Amino acid sequence: MRLLFVVNDIDFFISHRLPIAEFACKNNFEVFVASNSFPKAKIKGITFIKFDINRSSIGLWSNLNSLIQLKKIVKSVSPHIVHSVTLKSIVLSNLFLIFNRKIKKVNAVSGLGFLFTSERKSVVVAIIKGLIYLLNKIGNPYYIFQNRNDLLEFKNLGVIENYSIIKGSGVNHKEFKYVLPKTNEKVNITFTGRILKDKGILELIKAIEILPKEIKSKVVLNIYGKIDLDNPGNITETELKKLLKPNFIIWHGNSNDIKTVLTLSDIYCLPSYREGLPKSTIEAMAIGRPIVTTNAPGCNDTVLEGINGFKVNVKDHKLLSLKLQILIKDKSLRLKMGKKSREIFEENFTLDKVVEKTFKVYELVLQD
Repeated sequence: MRLLFVVNDIDFFISHRLPIAEFACKNNFEVFVASNSFPKAKIKGITFIKFDINRSSIGLWSNLNSLIQLKKIVKSVSPHIVHSVTLKSIVLSNLFLIFNRKIKKVNAVSGLGFLFTSERKSVVVAIIKGLIYLLNKIGNPYYIFQNRNDLLEFKNLGVIENYSIIKGSGVNHKEFKYVLPKTNEKVNITFTGRILKDKGILELIKAIEILPKEIKSKVVLNIYGKIDLDNPGNITETELKKLLKPNFIIWHGNSNDIKTVLTLSDIYCLPSYREGLPKSTIEAMAIGRPIVTTNAPGCNDTVLEGINGFKVNVKDHKLLSLKLQILIKDKSLRLKMGKKSREIFEENFTLDKVVEKTFKVYELVLQD
C-alpha cells in the first residue's frame, strides 16, 4: 500500500505529521513525502521528493509549474492514497486528481490562515473558494478538520458528508510529561510560534506593556519562534526588535527544545486570530500550564473558560492583560489550572488518539 503526503513546508510536516508517516511505515505502507525541500536529517523508511511549491505565491505560472511537477510525482509513485496537508497542497493535488477515482484523496485542513481571517475579502479569496467548491463537487475528496469552524466554512464550499474531525496533530504523552513549574524569580509568560501578526504577538506585547507598574517587575515575557517573511502577515526582525525590552520582553529566536522552554514557563499565551488546532498550545497543556488564548477558531477548543485558562476576543489586548494579571497574582490558581490542562490533554489531544483516528480514515477511504 503506497501513501503519498503532499505538503508545502517540510518543517511543518516533520513537526506535525511525521509520527503518522512513521506509523504507516511500521504497518506495511510505502510512504512518500512531496514537499518544498528535503528534511535536515535522514528519516528511515520514508522517501522524500522535492518539488517547487511556494506556499505564499498566487502567480499563475508558479502554480502551474507546481501542478506539472506534482503530476509527474504522482505518476512515478502511483499511490493508493494522497494525503494533502494545508490549503495550497489540497488545491494542487485535488486539481490534478479531480477525475481520478482510483487514487483516494484525504485532505487535512490544518487551519485556514491568512486568507480566511474575517476582514480579508478579496478577489483571490473568492477564486480560491470557487475552485475548492468545484473540486469538492466533482472530485469528492475526504476531509480531516481540526475544528468545527473550519468544517462549517467548508460545508459552504460543497463538503457534505465525507469528513472527520480529528482535534489537532497530537502530542506524545510519554515525551511531554506533566512537570511542576520551577520556582523562578519572575513569573514567566511564554509564547511559542511563528512571529506573525495573525499569531497575536503584537497584542501580547501590548498586553504586557500595560500591566500595572507593581506587576511589571515580577514578570518576563519570553518569545520563541522564527521570523516568517514568506507569510503575508509577517513581522520583520527589525520591527520585532524595536518592541523588545531587556529582562522584560525577550525574543529568543527559534527553539529546538520546546519541551524545556515550556517546563520553565508559568503561563502559556497564544492570542492568535485563527488556528486549525495549535500544537504549541497542546504541548503547553501536556506539560501542565494554564493557557491564555482567544475565542478564535481552533484556539477556543483548547481552553475551558476558568477551568484550565482564559479566553479573550481577538485583538483585545486590554482584556488579555487583565486575564494575565489574574494568573500572575495567583500561583495556586496557576497550579490548579495547569493540572486541568494536563487532564484535558490526556482526554482529547494525545498523539495515540490522532494516529488511531487518522488510520481509521485511511481504512474508510480504501473501502470506498
